[in-house]
Amino acid sequence: MSSIQHQQQQEEEEEELNMYSETVTITSNKNQLNDEVDDTNTADDDSSSSSDDDDDDDEFDFIESKWENMVETGVVVNWPGSSRALTISTKLEEDNIAPLFNGTQWAGTRVWKAAVLAVEYLWEHHRHTTDGDKSMLELGCGLGVPGMVWHLLHKEQNKVVLTDQPSLVSQLQENVEHNFPASSEANTNTNNNNNNNNTKKKKNMIQAKPLSWSKEGLTKLLEECDGDGEDKFDICLNCDCVYEPLYGRDSWEALADILGVMAKASPNTLLVTSVERRNGDGLENFIERLEATGNVEPMKQVLRNADDKHHVIEIYITRGKSNRSISS
Repeated sequence: MSSIQHQQQQEEEEEELNMYSETVTITSNKNQLNDEVDDTNTADDDSSSSSDDDDDDDEFDFIESKWENMVETGVVVNWPGSSRALTISTKLEEDNIAPLFNGTQWAGTRVWKAAVLAVEYLWEHHRHTTDGDKSMLELGCGLGVPGMVWHLLHKEQNKVVLTDQPSLVSQLQENVEHNFPASSEANTNTNNNNNNNNTKKKKNMIQAKPLSWSKEGLTKLLEECDGDGEDKFDICLNCDCVYEPLYGRDSWEALADILGVMAKASPNTLLVTSVERRNGDGLENFIERLEATGNVEPMKQVLRNADDKHHVIEIYITRGKSNRSISS
């Protein structure tokens, strides 16, 4: 082999060695990058597993969120003093997912603090509102937690009707049937010829109904639920339904108007409004409009919870104008 050929061979070997060295370096860097990505994913997994701790529901230790693939799929409510837990799905059908990008729809899939405190207040102060049924009509109920808890806590017969906009009622109905199969079945059983038995079942039921806030809509609902008009609701509840920046002015105006209709149709019904105070929420204007209907007594604030300055809850009550006084 000539010296020239020997030199060329050495250069080729050195070049091959350099290429191998670069390959090893690149492979090593790639493995290091993969390790870093794995570490990041592990950290993300750790943070996602603790995301439940950061959820608003964790303010109440009896409400637990259920998660699948970092998406909340439901809540479990172990209400103090209740005989069993409520399992409530927050998943919507495919056709109803798109509206969630509208805040008004998304709000209907959350358990809000105002709803929890409303049930606590009612159970403490108004569990014996009448000598008869402890019935409740809930407006804009979302997941319907207050109404479901109210129905669960009453061992005696009681009637609960949960209402919201049509896009949320299918999910609401499924949750009602899952948690109260016997009570919800009583609502659909119309083939029994025993009138007394039918009346008993009617007074011990829970159901979900669509309701758009209008005088006509509420009047029709009351006719459907009350039948001969003798079974008025003891309580008409709305929670976190007054927030003008999200729902608009028309929303609280419509709510005030139908509450005025409710008060005229059933003066003894306790009208309960529970809200979380927010800037520009329109609550004062809502109260003024409701009182201006001339059908209600002046609204009375019965609770102001400011334990968390970022989540101040206020509860107001009133009744239709009558000789009956408004107790706290």
